Amino acid sequence: MTQNRGNRIGDVFPLRMTQEQRAELLSLKQRTAGPQGFGPWLIWAALGAGNTGARDRLGNTPTSPRQGITGARVLPARGPRAGNTQPGSVLPKPIVLDLCGGTGAWSRPYVDAGYDVRLVTLPDADVRCYQPPENVHGVLAAPPCTEFSIAKCGERDFASALEPVVACLRIIALCRPAWWAVENPGRSLIARWLGPARDSWEPFEFGDPWTKRTAIWGDFAIPRRGPYVHATASAMDRSRPEQRAVTPPGFARAFFESNP
Repeated sequence: MTQNRGNRIGDVFPLRMTQEQRAELLSLKQRTAGPQGFGPWLIWAALGAGNTGARDRLGNTPTSPRQGITGARVLPARGPRAGNTQPGSVLPKPIVLDLCGGTGAWSRPYVDAGYDVRLVTLPDADVRCYQPPENVHGVLAAPPCTEFSIAKCGERDFASALEPVVACLRIIALCRPAWWAVENPGRSLIARWLGPARDSWEPFEFGDPWTKRTAIWGDFAIPRRGPYVHATASAMDRSRPEQRAVTPPGFARAFFESNP
């Protein structure tokens, strides 16, 4: 919806969260810098303070206990755990959240490496009411892009489309992970709210022979390109939206290697 405030006119949208979640964010806001308004601060906490490392940017991880997670699927590990282990020692697995992750293709390399991956996606879990665990190592987020796509014709419902986006930012602000990334199409209108993307890429730059310009916002190491291959098709030629939305395995592998 559009709202007038004095001489300012802008879009506003609802943010769904529990009273406990809002209180936790407000407590964090009081201990950090940034804009005075709650909404602008939430975006600043995740995006507006620069790519200097979320933990350093926002301070130490809060020690107040959080409630348990709601509905997330823990993907079974299929390989050795990342990191070195001493004989007889039991180290906690790094936790990675895959928000709006669909099939979990983006987080699959982390699953294969033995990370504790939590897939937060419909219909099992709604990112808008998800409460993250403590000690989250990384966050992957791929909020729905339909309303932000330049290919869409007619009216757009930005208010509903921004709900999962802001929900992802809420989770990132609470977790303060070592790295995080938000994915959307390369020319997505989401840039109106998130600003310029940190990286933009095509699947053929990572060994998958098709095109689909994709952009990523966040605080992460840019994946190393290669192997380059000739693109023989476009992901947009696929008939089903869920097929077009699957993260290319070459990019997923490269992102994991650059952001372990």
